[in-house]
Amino acid sequence: MHVNLVIAAVSLICAATASAAAKMEKSWAAKAADDIAAAHEIIQDNHPGPVDPLNPRFELWLEKGRTVALQKARAARTQSDYWRALTLYVNGFEDGHLSVRRNNSVGKVWPGFLTSTDATGTTRITVSTIASIPVGAQLTDCDQVPAGRLLDQQVHPYLTNAGIPHERLLTASYLFVGDADDRANLLKSCTIVADTGVRSKLVLDWQALDDETLAQDLREAQGRVEPPLAVRQIDDVWFVSLPSFNWWGAGAAQMQAMVGEIKRQAATLHSASRVVVDVRGNTGGNSQWARRVAAALWSDAAVSAITASFDQTVDWRASTQNAQLTRVLAARSAAAGLAEDARDRTRIAARMDAAKASGKTLFTDADPPESQGLPSDYTSPFRGKVFFLTDMRCASACLDFADVVTRMPGVIHVGQPTSADTLYIDNVEMALPSGNARLSYSLKVYRHRLRGSNQWYTPQVVWPGGRMTDAAVAKWIATL
Repeated sequence: MHVNLVIAAVSLICAATASAAAKMEKSWAAKAADDIAAAHEIIQDNHPGPVDPLNPRFELWLEKGRTVALQKARAARTQSDYWRALTLYVNGFEDGHLSVRRNNSVGKVWPGFLTSTDATGTTRITVSTIASIPVGAQLTDCDQVPAGRLLDQQVHPYLTNAGIPHERLLTASYLFVGDADDRANLLKSCTIVADTGVRSKLVLDWQALDDETLAQDLREAQGRVEPPLAVRQIDDVWFVSLPSFNWWGAGAAQMQAMVGEIKRQAATLHSASRVVVDVRGNTGGNSQWARRVAAALWSDAAVSAITASFDQTVDWRASTQNAQLTRVLAARSAAAGLAEDARDRTRIAARMDAAKASGKTLFTDADPPESQGLPSDYTSPFRGKVFFLTDMRCASACLDFADVVTRMPGVIHVGQPTSADTLYIDNVEMALPSGNARLSYSLKVYRHRLRGSNQWYTPQVVWPGGRMTDAAVAKWIATL
């Protein structure tokens, strides 16, 4: 059986990295140019996109995007300028699995409030520590620029995947999150309209904001809730809450314990009137954890029947670097107790070496369907209603989980539309020359996946709005 997805955090420090002193001497413009050039080279030499005949757009942006980003890099004077140039390039691929992460913590500032933007394009205050700025007030413009245009200028080119339109509803809350070194570009004043219709002009006073408070405020601004990893009963509703599939090291034991708890409580869950399989906050991880959870909830035979009906044929990009990092991933999976994943990655690494030696850039790992799905006489073990609850963050292995759960009989998908991913998947990570960022890129491309590129799941019953708190969800589920 072919293994779906692992998001890895493996860094390989290039031997050619300059000394720390030399890095300090470089301007932010030079650092941005170096990292953009390095990202281009890593992607060109190791990502399946540049040699994928079915996706010409990828190679076009590989070159065009570099030109656009290098233009922006030349004007970089601060670390924030550097970051905008680099993320403009990487975000332009419209691929959530191709991303950059900062290595160092950057001081953040805010004006004492955050906003969110709804599907109609209306921007409102959703978090405020200032009495004169009430939550719910509409923000119309800042520095005489409409709020929608500000988002298109300052947020979406760097944070939003244009291939997933509803992602704009999440990233919009970053409009009033600034970098401490970027004060020259911070907004000066804004106009808000209260519920009474009274318009007010605000002069913004940007203050430091610590990371923990920022994370909490962003969750509130976006209406996000991240539940604990647990099996819980809230009122008359049972929740199997899975906020992540990204469990390694000591965390692997937590996930193993969760699978054991689901098995221990299986009889209770199967007889309950309402069960919520809850992936709020789950941005992915390893699909083997997702499979184990699904098997504990239904059965290994049922999960195998569904997954065996998928055509999971992939093409892997062959490179020396990819083979090396795949072996590192195999060792990590073995340490986490994922023996099947470890064996499969060791096999793939050997095939990468062989393909590279024969001059091939891609090689096929065929995994055609082996079944027609669940047998017609299959009966779900659940006697009550089963709901699959998603928010807009469900991505990667969470989507692999959705592929299975939404095909179980009787399951009702509720909540918000999920995120989405492209056909490029299975990630590793590389440090960029400046030492300020790491590039995460994919090793393989699906050829016959059920979900197309950047295709999301839309709920059968859509969340009516507001924060998805445990109490609110339990009350809502009780009405369905």
